[in-house]
Amino acid sequence: METKLKQRAIGAIVLTCLAIILLPMLLDGSPEDRERVLAEFPEPPMVTLTELSVEDIERRMQQGANASAAKLPKMLVDMSSEKNDAEAFKLDANQLPISWSLQLGSFENADNARALREKLRAANYRTYIIEAGTETGKTLRVLVGPMLDKSVLEQTATKIESVFGLKGRILRYNIQDDKGQIGG
Repeated sequence: METKLKQRAIGAIVLTCLAIILLPMLLDGSPEDRERVLAEFPEPPMVTLTELSVEDIERRMQQGANASAAKLPKMLVDMSSEKNDAEAFKLDANQLPISWSLQLGSFENADNARALREKLRAANYRTYIIEAGTETGKTLRVLVGPMLDKSVLEQTATKIESVFGLKGRILRYNIQDDKGQIGG
């Protein structure tokens, strides 16, 4: 039994050595094939440059802007205002747009502030929460807006007061307050 096992082991070793020596020779290809594969590079693509005028560039930029505007959601544009002209859009001394927000509540408990925000959002009002520091600690203010037209916000305040029974106060929106905004 030992001799048969030895013969099989020697046979396996010999076949493995032959495979190691002969297979690369069979699969390697001829020297001409190797040179052809290494020497053939594809031609570079031809790039043609066209002359563009300033009018062409402006037209393409306008087309891109129109395409981008078409992709924006309608909620980002303040469609509640009838006046969307330059008179409704005013800048302050810092060249920031003047806009207004409606504060509806001030809470110490974050769950209460979030509950009011969700209640207003369910009624399709754009709301946000800002964390503000006071003498007694921090408070969370729930606001609706911002809107560019103060009269539209006043109408919104009367609607919210009639539906929810919440009397709010209109404040000037300050972009620096966004650093204290609570997401969600």
